[in-house]
Amino acid sequence: MEQKSDFRLPVAAAPAYLTATVAAVSAAGAFIVMVLVGYLLVTMDRLSGEPVTTLVFVFFPVLAFGLLASAVVMALLARGEFRLMRNPPVFTADGVRLRVFAHRGYDVFVPWERVSRMRIADRGPRPFLAVDVARAEELVGHDPGKAERLRRTAERFEGAAFVYGLRGALIHAEDLDAVVGRLSGGAVALDY
Repeated sequence: MEQKSDFRLPVAAAPAYLTATVAAVSAAGAFIVMVLVGYLLVTMDRLSGEPVTTLVFVFFPVLAFGLLASAVVMALLARGEFRLMRNPPVFTADGVRLRVFAHRGYDVFVPWERVSRMRIADRGPRPFLAVDVARAEELVGHDPGKAERLRRTAERFEGAAFVYGLRGALIHAEDLDAVVGRLSGGAVALDY
């Protein structure tokens, strides 16, 4: 049960829904183009020497593939944004509750004493909240699969085993730093 002093990272829903809409539109566009190409394959003479034949048999399939690839990328981005929206990090007086491996709810609690560094890292088109934790694998019950995943994440994010995309977060870095400082009793400061 969350106490009144708990701070749940506020997240906007609009970016997630916008990204999901773009993914759906791209997928629908790819489907329409593939149906069009199929129709033209059935009705056109393949051996026609017309320049439009090259357009149909090269450009449209490439367009369909591009739209499909865009749909997949956007769907993956939307998935991450919906996860953050449903289970954002929760900062408490004792530490940080994180959802890392579970499909629902929170499965990792990091006491403030274990947080060696908390920062906002710009990597790609969106910022990330990166939490560096001493001996992070101990927090996941020495599960080798989970420990390996944490190790790979730490390699990619300069030592941070726990990383959350912050696209759609409704808080400024300075305000989040004040929350972290207050709840950790000044033991942890947010680097940004």
